[in-house]
Amino acid sequence: MNKYLNNWMVYHELQRLAREGKKASQIASYLVMDQRTIKKYLSMSEQEYLEYQESLSCRLKKLKPYEDFVRERLEACQEASAAQVHDWLKECHSDFKEVSTKTVYNFVLYVREKYRLPKVFAVREFSKVPELPYGQQVQVDFGECHMGCSGGQRKKVYFFAMVLSRSRYKYVLFSESPFTTATAIDAHEKAFACIGGYPAEVVYDQDKVFLTNENKGDLLLTQGFRAYCATRPFQLHFCRKSDPQSKGKVENVIKYIKYNLLRGRTYADIHILNAQATEWLERTANAKEHATTRLPPVQEWMIEKNHLQPLRPSFELVVDALQYKVRKDNTISFKGNFYSLPLGTYKTPDSTVVLIPQDDELIIQSLEGQELARHKIAHLKGILVSNNNHFRDSSVGINELIAQVAGRFSDKKKAALYLESIRKQYGRYVRDQLRIIRTVCEKYTIGQCDHALHYCIENEIYKASDFESVLLALPDPDSEKITGNKQPNKLRPGLSPQRSNLNDYKQLLN
Repeated sequence: MNKYLNNWMVYHELQRLAREGKKASQIASYLVMDQRTIKKYLSMSEQEYLEYQESLSCRLKKLKPYEDFVRERLEACQEASAAQVHDWLKECHSDFKEVSTKTVYNFVLYVREKYRLPKVFAVREFSKVPELPYGQQVQVDFGECHMGCSGGQRKKVYFFAMVLSRSRYKYVLFSESPFTTATAIDAHEKAFACIGGYPAEVVYDQDKVFLTNENKGDLLLTQGFRAYCATRPFQLHFCRKSDPQSKGKVENVIKYIKYNLLRGRTYADIHILNAQATEWLERTANAKEHATTRLPPVQEWMIEKNHLQPLRPSFELVVDALQYKVRKDNTISFKGNFYSLPLGTYKTPDSTVVLIPQDDELIIQSLEGQELARHKIAHLKGILVSNNNHFRDSSVGINELIAQVAGRFSDKKKAALYLESIRKQYGRYVRDQLRIIRTVCEKYTIGQCDHALHYCIENEIYKASDFESVLLALPDPDSEKITGNKQPNKLRPGLSPQRSNLNDYKQLLN
């Protein structure tokens, strides 16, 4: 249907709807058009609308002077986008006037249609893969997703997925931390136990959990995964990059897990989530009719499990675990370098962690097996490898921390308003700002802190690093200054603490 006839049909349809008593807003909603356009067309007679359409067909295009230039460029590079043409116009024509990207897009489309220059797309040739024999193949992949928690926070979860290529029978296992070679092997064992045996082939991505180097196609497996595969009867197949056709079945499963199981679900606990996933597999993923096979996966699996190779004794990965003492600054020293740990890891001189070197990563766990940190192993010496989040006290939330710091002043409400102002100004660094003020409050008396708070609010000084300077520059309302250990500060005779000059602040404020 040509564009001219289509416009006339739209015109008569909106006129019909208007005769039925529909308002312009209702017609616009029904025809998915702008309300102003509807009102303009309703005000036109058929003759006026005809003249309007003719004027559109004869309207001079803004980019008409550049038609030859655009045609030549499209002939030389037929796959060029409208955005590229727009850039070429600005590059080669200094007098080119600024127009909208939509105008350029429409003009490029017009030139393509006029001179028969369709856009060329690079299409990879491939054909539909026939259904594989029962027991021939499973596909494996990893995914991750952010879930909402009951307290309003977000939690990132990681998951391992396996699918039998013939029956489409699925398995999924969730984890709170990224999968390592050890946890991936454990997931394999649980998945094979679930499907009832081993296939002839397992298809993977070129994932660092399994590979240390692609090595020009001669793939090098990680030590742990190589040891695992040597005890199992299946062959490995690693897909080349950007090749979704080779493992499209499991990639569809990854999307299915994200948008059918996880979307809208509230995270409570990793064990609860895995239990919910098991119920979902039984209730939906493996029970509903598959869109391609038109059969429920569980029904096909009853046939396929008889073609799988029998299970073998469980595999235990032997990992060299090293115990290291935690330093007072919440770091550990490993092979001439220092690696950070979360604040509070050091509790006593006997605080100990477990180090697991794995490929190019150093995994640090507690003695109970909880992962504390994960760092890239540094190959130089004397380097501090740190994670900035380790130096932040994440044990309490910002609101709770503000309440704690405000509690160190006489007027808690006034202090809280001051701290909220700092929060607005230093949103990203508010925790650091609050820690500075908390440290100051621990060193000085409530009277001194109240005096400084009043001055800072009155003069709009909302910076934690200035709070102590203001406190020292103001006259001391108390008879003694209290140190961090609540003992009088003993100064040598003839010495007095250095004080800032209040005139410096007054000059800044003026």
